[in-house]
Amino acid sequence: MKPFLSLEHVGVVFPADDGELEAVADVTFSVRQQEFVALVGPSGCGKSTLVRVVAGLLRPTRGRVLFPALGGGKPRVGLVFQKANLMPWRTVEANISLPLELQGLPKAEIRRRVAEMITLMGLQGFEKALPRDLSGGMAQRVALARSFVFNPSLLLLDEPFVALDALTREYLWDELLRMWRRERQTVLMVTHSVSEALLLADRVIVLTARPARVKLQLTVDIPRPRHPDLRYTPRFGELVRRLRAALEIPNLAKAAET
Repeated sequence: MKPFLSLEHVGVVFPADDGELEAVADVTFSVRQQEFVALVGPSGCGKSTLVRVVAGLLRPTRGRVLFPALGGGKPRVGLVFQKANLMPWRTVEANISLPLELQGLPKAEIRRRVAEMITLMGLQGFEKALPRDLSGGMAQRVALARSFVFNPSLLLLDEPFVALDALTREYLWDELLRMWRRERQTVLMVTHSVSEALLLADRVIVLTARPARVKLQLTVDIPRPRHPDLRYTPRFGELVRRLRAALEIPNLAKAAET
């Protein structure tokens, strides 16, 4: 089967005061259709830069991004960032409906899809609320609903849960996986959390410190559905150790003993 998404020797260089800043050096990997892939790496290594390149928001300095399964055409892309980025003057339902309005769909179809998404994301009772009246977790649910409502073929997630508390984060993991199982989009997600990557993804790609290169591609062979309690199983612990070793995260317990 052809990969859905392919990055071939992608490099990104930004101008800087003292010359140039190389953010991404030579990144090559592919993503299968309907696969959920997580990118992890040190802070500032170029993960978000790669997401913007895939989204078409940033042109790579070298290399290319291809969508072989689409015959070279561009997919419908949904984007969710660290902040919900909701339009403050639009209600919850109006924020969710925005992609459908831009597509020019009939009003009746927009109302039907938005109502369905509000039910699926547990947003009933907040349809007329403005973003200022929402908690951080609720706002991110609206952002996820806005990205799912137009059924994108590619969903890009740039640390969408990083600013949330642990309980809200776990709740939204479940919401995201439930929607992904239903819609089966191809997903590329950036995260700093090893546990989050292993609980959500089919495969985890580890990037080096800047400039980013692919250091490890790890298949997550834990059956779905997955529950946060899996974090306490031996297999999960083994995968965590492999990722931490690739990320060169020190073993704090051993360090304390020496």
